[in-house]
Amino acid sequence: MNLIPVDERLITDEEVFSAFDLSLPSLAPVRSAFDKGDLAAAKKELIHYFETRTSPYYLHDYRSLPLQKIDTDANTHDFQSSMGLSGSLKEFCLYAGRKLMDHIYVRPGRNRLELDLGPDYENLPHFNFLEDQGKKHRAVSDIFVRGPVFEYLAVLYHETGDKKVLAQFEEMLSVFWEHYPLVLEYTGADASRFCLTEDRDVMSTGWLILQYISLFYTRIPYEIGTDKAFGIIKRIWFLGSQFHRFEKDGYRKYNHHMWERGIVPFLMGVLLPEITDFRSFKERGAAVLCMHIRDDFNESGGYSEHSIPYWSGAALCSMIYLAVHIANLNHESLLDEESKQRLYTTFEALARISPPQDHYPSLGDNGGPLVDPVLEIGAKTMSNVSCREILALRNHEIDVLPEDIPLDYADDRCGFVCCRSGYDRTANYLLMSAKVNCGDTGHNHMDMLSMFIMFRGQKFIGEPYARLLYHTATMGSAHRGYGYNMSAHNTVLAYGNPVQPDKMYANKWGVYRPDSPVSDFVSTDEGCFVSAYHDAYTTCRHRRSLYFHREKGLLIHDRMEHGNRLDDPHIQRWHLMPDVTVSRIDDTTLLLEKHGVKILCFWSGSPEIRVWKNELLFPEIVKTREELLPIIDVAFSAASEKAQDIATVSQSLLMLDVTDYKKIPDRQVLGDMVSQILSEKMR
Repeated sequence: MNLIPVDERLITDEEVFSAFDLSLPSLAPVRSAFDKGDLAAAKKELIHYFETRTSPYYLHDYRSLPLQKIDTDANTHDFQSSMGLSGSLKEFCLYAGRKLMDHIYVRPGRNRLELDLGPDYENLPHFNFLEDQGKKHRAVSDIFVRGPVFEYLAVLYHETGDKKVLAQFEEMLSVFWEHYPLVLEYTGADASRFCLTEDRDVMSTGWLILQYISLFYTRIPYEIGTDKAFGIIKRIWFLGSQFHRFEKDGYRKYNHHMWERGIVPFLMGVLLPEITDFRSFKERGAAVLCMHIRDDFNESGGYSEHSIPYWSGAALCSMIYLAVHIANLNHESLLDEESKQRLYTTFEALARISPPQDHYPSLGDNGGPLVDPVLEIGAKTMSNVSCREILALRNHEIDVLPEDIPLDYADDRCGFVCCRSGYDRTANYLLMSAKVNCGDTGHNHMDMLSMFIMFRGQKFIGEPYARLLYHTATMGSAHRGYGYNMSAHNTVLAYGNPVQPDKMYANKWGVYRPDSPVSDFVSTDEGCFVSAYHDAYTTCRHRRSLYFHREKGLLIHDRMEHGNRLDDPHIQRWHLMPDVTVSRIDDTTLLLEKHGVKILCFWSGSPEIRVWKNELLFPEIVKTREELLPIIDVAFSAASEKAQDIATVSQSLLMLDVTDYKKIPDRQVLGDMVSQILSEKMR
């Protein structure tokens, strides 16, 4: 493409028709009208062509009459509105669509943030990257310009057949095109943002293109005005043309580049072969995608960004899935053998760490994604056996799993330790963050050896504010620094402090997370023993050993090797999840309860136990003090007789399931249990 346009507002109809290969026999009626100078007829013929063409195949097809209801819940990742979803996507889209009829925008996600756009759309979300950075969060504007409002209305129209929805759809197109035209301020091949004053990054532009393309597999463009429908095509061509700028772009890491330079061009090449300049996108896009899979996913299935939501929810199921599935539907060549194997292995890991409840733990940036759609995509696109069998068990389609799907998992290249009593929804479960070779990644946290713990399918220990902090904390704020740092996780703070102060993580992206290798891993019928460590503190080593019994509970033994340099105590920190109540039994024993499940927590030695709430989060992150959740801090230090030695300081926590106990075990019995387990190491 010799001259790439820069202003969406200046595109002419003639430019758009000239971009199509009108020599194709199927476009003969379009060519005939265009050659006669009858643009109105040419537009009608082009819209009719998209209504009747039989290929290429998209994720779904609702063009035929009579009007069909859109099945959003068969695979939620087919729809952009599934971002941060919890519950039924159909219910959410219908709710958001009806709200939009009253000019109220509902942002995708489980908290359903609502924004009144105003009777004349005077309250549309905007973000100036040069002026607003650090003052407010860009996510509201960034997601809005991806066009989820069009998906809401498409689902609502197919559900109801109400012509008022079509009128609202046309109105939203006019408003969107008036207030969010893409006018490029940067045209370099290394662009991550096309525009700064009205923040439009390349990633969001790609999502908007896919949103526009998906509309042509619904009834919407064929039942609104021809000019409006043609306006969608015009913008697909203009926005898609910008991706020619990246033909000589140097390789950059992670999912932004994979999406922008690989997946989006590949999908445009597959789904719009009628546009001459898009045809070359296929081969280049496929090559970039395979490069990313080889470089960003290691042989153990680990993703370079140590974040479950960005690994599974974003990179795999929102991005790579679209390319792989659409390629399969259209018999397009995409993955090489190495890429296929790495994707298979990464879905294997996601199956093995899948928790009992609906969402994965919020390890890393964002909230945990839904489990079942991830397993469905792993089974569908990569034919992963573990994904298929575990999903069947979760859905009560089978009673037992094959013997070759073990209960325990530990791989520090992938980045996780996981132990469980089973894969059913009432199982005991723990997940620990343990990864080597993280490198420079933008979405992982300083969460070495942090843990998520469930008993009988109930979440007791976790990171309850991870999603809130990610979506609410502004760049450069104390809240953002806290969210990325060790204090916000379930690990040990040496002498009461993280490795670096929070302010080091408050601004910009990227955390060079230190290694936390797994040194021991033994799995038996009764349970599992795992030991891992990290040297991030440089003056002492934190080693965490886990003794997981499948039915009785869990013993956690934290050792701070060379941990007596200062008199200040170390802090073992635990964040309680919603609905967990805590009551003190004595100086070293707490009882946690949730929905009838009772867990007795007993600490060895003579630690100081403090139960408190973090006021830093109120009111910017958590709106009321009542919503702040308890945190348990356990302070421990060296015994006085070891003050002059280079000593190991340790603390043990026994978490015992006493739900069925008539009498809580006394201190002596609990102490004997801890001593016995530590001496035997679960042989």
